[in-house]
Order: sequence, then C-alpha cells, then structure tokens
Amino acid sequence: MTMPTLRYEIKMTTAAFHLPEVQSWVRLHKAAFFERYSPRRVNSLYFDTLEGECLDANLIGASERRKLRLRWYGTDLTAVQGILELKCKQGSLGWKEIFPLPDTLDLSSISWEALEQTLREQVTGPFAVWLAYFNCPVLLTRYWREYYESMDLQVRITIDSELQVYEQFMHLTPNLTAPAPLADVVVVEVKADGDLHRRVSDILSSFPMQVSRNSKYVNGVLGTLGAL
Repeated sequence: MTMPTLRYEIKMTTAAFHLPEVQSWVRLHKAAFFERYSPRRVNSLYFDTLEGECLDANLIGASERRKLRLRWYGTDLTAVQGILELKCKQGSLGWKEIFPLPDTLDLSSISWEALEQTLREQVTGPFAVWLAYFNCPVLLTRYWREYYESMDLQVRITIDSELQVYEQFMHLTPNLTAPAPLADVVVVEVKADGDLHRRVSDILSSFPMQVSRNSKYVNGVLGTLGAL
C-alpha cells in the first residue's frame, strides 16, 4: 500500500465583492500563476454520523480528522459521475483518498434510502467501511471554482465563489432547491506538497488576506442551524 502524499491546504476568506481584486492578486503574483483548468461548478454531498462526529472534530480542532463526501461537477443531476472522497487531516497537513463510482447516479428524484443502497452496491474495499460508518447525508455544497498553478508547478491556488449550501438532514430526498442563508464570501486555498513549507510561507506572505480556519461543511451546517 502506497503512502498518501501529504500536502498543505491553507485557506483565506474575504467578502465576495473583493473577487476581482483576488483574481488580480493571483494573476499578477510573482510566482506567475496561470489558469490550470477551466472554471467549473463543484458539488459536494457530505456524510456524517448521526451524532455529528465530523462536525464535532472540526469544532474542537482535533488534530486528526476525516470527512466523507460525494463529489461531482457541473449542473446536470440526471447523470452524475460521482467520486467518493475521504478527506483526512493530520495536524497542518492533509491528504485525500478517492473512489470513482463505476456507474452514474440520477439525483434529480432519488430518495436517500435508494441512494445509500446504490452507493453500497458500487463501493468496495475501505470505502465500503467508511460509507457504512458515515452513513448520514447532512449537507450539499455548490460553488464556482477557478484553478491556478505556479509556473514551476509547485503551488496550486483555487478560488471558490458563489457558494450555496443545502441542508439534507431533515429531508427524505435530496434538497436541491432550498439553499440555507450563508455569508457571501470568496475562499482562496493555497495547496502544495508537505515538504514545501518555506515556499508556501512565501506565497502566503504576499497575499493581503488573513489565513483562517474555514470549512465549507462546518460553516454550512452551522448556517443551516442559524448559528452564523
């Protein structure tokens, strides 16, 4: 079994009206960031335990955390090509394990019970264990993501905007039409391999934004509870 590649994922947030300035900062940076991929809509369905174990671990700042989500891209809900992702965090470094689903999903009208059965039929290995453990669909997030990479290919930056969150815990079928109220922000994330601490520090020092703990999952859940 190969060891996962540990990496930094450092987040910064600012009000949405600063988006043009953020884009300019990235494009004019001395690291010569270029657009690595075309922007696209990102969708993530987060799973948790009934007790909210993932939420609690993040709120208390646990050094080791895991989070399971179903991710797909675009706006079509009838033929979703989903990827199960287990995001792992250990201290300031993290890694991600993925399981591409072999068959497409129709999320336009499926019930949660039917979706869970479909996922169980498609998932094998350790992911089947994680899916059985984190078996409660809690939150769906949607946002627009831009992708940038430094000219030396060592540092990646993503810019997320137009964030929406949809509470799922109280629904028998996917809630895809009633977003919860949420602060309109832009999330900038700097990503690099774990042995590039100095490089990451140099990049962060040149951005006029403060590093902050920011979890779309946690903020979304608290937003649906009226805690923000």
